[in-house]
Amino acid sequence: MNTSTSPRRLRVWHYLVIVAVYIAIVQATGIFLTAGQDVEYAQPTSVDYLIRSYVIPVGLGILFAIGITGYLGRWQEIFVEGRRFRRWTLVVPAIVLVCALIITNYSGLGEKGIVFALLLFISTMMVGFGEELVFRGIGVSAFRDGGFSEFKVGLWTTVIFGLAHGTNIFVAGPQALVQVVATTATGFVFYLVLRSTGALVIAMTAHGLWDFSVISTQVNPDSPSPLANIAGVALAVVLLIAVLARKRLNPAGAKSA
Repeated sequence: MNTSTSPRRLRVWHYLVIVAVYIAIVQATGIFLTAGQDVEYAQPTSVDYLIRSYVIPVGLGILFAIGITGYLGRWQEIFVEGRRFRRWTLVVPAIVLVCALIITNYSGLGEKGIVFALLLFISTMMVGFGEELVFRGIGVSAFRDGGFSEFKVGLWTTVIFGLAHGTNIFVAGPQALVQVVATTATGFVFYLVLRSTGALVIAMTAHGLWDFSVISTQVNPDSPSPLANIAGVALAVVLLIAVLARKRLNPAGAKSA
């Protein structure tokens, strides 16, 4: 990676175009590859489903996002977060990890086989990489360039992340509206992971593990795992901690998040 050249400035409207193109690539490719097939959104039941709905569409989206990052020349700025929260906030990624381990539907994955389980893991890690690069990486950089406060940087990138998932209405129907609310909440949690650890890669990993655990509960649509309900409780706990301790997130002397 060449980080010696001066990074290009990224305006917010430029970023919104990037988001639109990324979502269009992923959604259009997925819809095209699954046309005429009897599949349900976020209910993977076969290796073929994973390849058509995740690996290829998300892979193309990742190539686009990497190309944009390279064009901007912001590898260091995007992947290394210099404005870290206090150390105690590392409890956030710890909670995400523990919940992911608890929620994962091990028996359901076992019934599907090792190949399916590994491909689902790879697929969700790809989603984590692509979406975090676009929303917590490029997005955070764009809003900071625009002079937004850190609170608004976190707020707007989170809201855009949630709204972007509203496009799933084309494949998931009205339930996509519920997903907007859920992904907005998880998006803020991933922002907290970024700011607490100082590494976008860790936010990507947390995102991928979270999706893996939640989606694994749906691998048997006729008998979904009830453990998925824990995800909502975990999100509520993390968000409550962030709200109650907002003034204690930043190191002494730093501006409020």
